[in-house]
Amino acid sequence: MAALTIASKANQAVTLPVLLLVQYINTNDQDLDISIDFQDVEKVSEETPFKLDRHDGETLQSSASINVKLMESKILHGQDRQAVEEWVVGGRVSNLAPTDFKSIEGPLLELDHHLTLRSYVVGYTLTAADLAVWGAIRGNKIAYAAIKKGAMMNVTRWFKWIEETNDWIAPVVLSLNAHAQERKVAKSKEGANYDIALPDTDKGVVTRFPPEPSGYLHIGHAKAALLNDYFAHEMYKGSMICRFDDTNPSKEKEEFQQSIVEDLALMGIKPDKTSHTSDYFQQLYDQCLTLLKAGKAYADDTERETMQHERFDGIASKRRDATIEENLARFEEMKKGNEEGVRWCSEGQDICG
Repeated sequence: MAALTIASKANQAVTLPVLLLVQYINTNDQDLDISIDFQDVEKVSEETPFKLDRHDGETLQSSASINVKLMESKILHGQDRQAVEEWVVGGRVSNLAPTDFKSIEGPLLELDHHLTLRSYVVGYTLTAADLAVWGAIRGNKIAYAAIKKGAMMNVTRWFKWIEETNDWIAPVVLSLNAHAQERKVAKSKEGANYDIALPDTDKGVVTRFPPEPSGYLHIGHAKAALLNDYFAHEMYKGSMICRFDDTNPSKEKEEFQQSIVEDLALMGIKPDKTSHTSDYFQQLYDQCLTLLKAGKAYADDTERETMQHERFDGIASKRRDATIEENLARFEEMKKGNEEGVRWCSEGQDICG
């Protein structure tokens, strides 16, 4: 009997295609029986997230070599072996493994075009190509999210068709995800883990807790303050700044600021430095002027709801192309705080405009 060992911490876009092929063989080919063992590691060997130990003593450790052997099963031959291998072994499946959309957008678009007027990747019945491609997409959170949103109509149609006509697939996905869930539960029982592998800590660590003195601290503030204090004073031996965001004087009171200081002390939190955003008003003002003069920011009086709609849909504001002189004049009115000035706000073209 052959045995497949899979690293449950590995990229599922790599491991799930192989797992699906093995499970399909176990379900449909009575001449073969492959046991499956999950290990709580990222790699089974030095280089790969799985290995296949064959009954004849041979051990295969690359997805390509494993898939070639798996396709020797008569159940996975398909109608066009060469075309199937082009997808499964030739690299087209592995092109769907990267976990950033920029890298997989091209392969997904190519697949979407290929599936125009097709129900299967190769031929007219289910083949290893369908299973491997489906597994790569389902195992890739970025690709799967795009498919669920219907970003590529033909891929979405085909993806749902494969899943709905093969009810054995869902349990296979669950079996792989179950091991990840077990790890999460175990970690939760052990308690919180604050090891976030922050780089360059030897150069110094500074955290910031920035409350607005417009009310009393609530549980969310307490959580943020405690975490900032922990990383600054216990884990990395750095420093913590409490910076009051006093930019909305109509809602802020000295009473709230004093209360925040007292509450922090009650929690055993003592900032190394206390500052206010207003301490830097001149610097912020100078930076705004620099951006306006460089054409990197502009003044905008668009209504709030319209502005939110334009941001969400990527629509340029009608004020975006105003001249530098117009923007500087409006910014000056904003500085005065008069009736005309309060109509405007500043938008950064490369940041939020």
